[in-house]
Amino acid sequence: MLQDALGAPLTLPTEGEVGQPAVGDLWVVSADGQDRGVVMISAVRDLHVLAWPVTLPTRAAAAPSFLITVPDMGDFVAWPDAEFGLALAALDRRLAHVLDDRTIRTIRWAVTEDEPVDDVSTCPAVNTAEAVAAFEAVCSQAWALGDWAWPDNTIGEAALSQDALSDAGVEIAQLAQALGVKPGRASALARGVKVPTPEEVATILSLFPAGTVAGDILEPVDGADAVVLSLPEYKSRVRLLSTERTLPERRARTMVWEQACSRAARQVAHTAPLEAARARVNYALEELMGWT
Repeated sequence: MLQDALGAPLTLPTEGEVGQPAVGDLWVVSADGQDRGVVMISAVRDLHVLAWPVTLPTRAAAAPSFLITVPDMGDFVAWPDAEFGLALAALDRRLAHVLDDRTIRTIRWAVTEDEPVDDVSTCPAVNTAEAVAAFEAVCSQAWALGDWAWPDNTIGEAALSQDALSDAGVEIAQLAQALGVKPGRASALARGVKVPTPEEVATILSLFPAGTVAGDILEPVDGADAVVLSLPEYKSRVRLLSTERTLPERRARTMVWEQACSRAARQVAHTAPLEAARARVNYALEELMGWT
């Protein structure tokens, strides 16, 4: 059973909305088919959100943590001073919309300025050893949730950096020869629309100056396809693909991204970028799942 950061068991609905996340939402975070925690969204970006960890009520919670009540679910505690960045792709399902944007911004300002928060039911202002330990546990969980990221520059999930190739003077012909692949594969790798395998990364590093490491030549996949594929509405289908292929969720996402990118040149150019990307991602998922 899922537990919050302080070890209390969390019983959560197995279904929820999967639309666009909004400030003030309460979301379940998951990875590789497992629920990992609950967060409140404090800001939304293209590929990530800022979030506050959420736990069950506890006497160890201290200000500026505050109580929230979710209809049909009960009371929770949000920890705004443990705000962290979270990949959009980690969001699984929305439990409720709890606070409006103005209240969230007021709380963020108050925490930053070390001012009291008046708009919510704040926990007592205490500085006991129990409160410190609880805050540290909440922060540890937040860091763990934030560590799961897609897109990422992990080997096997990241594309080659075109800037790194250019700076080192590595040409497509050199890539093709060193890797023993066809020019089309080498070109796709150089353009950042295919992801090199770990073995290919090791070989490509030999074309760079001594001391160059994988992190110097790789970068997270990007573009409209990555933005669309990060949306919560695709989570369940990516998870299904991950299960069928026995792959980690991040690798399954990268597989879909590659498949979607391969269709970009065949699309009508005047289609809106995100609309076109959505069509590519949908078709890529259908192809990989064998539905076409």
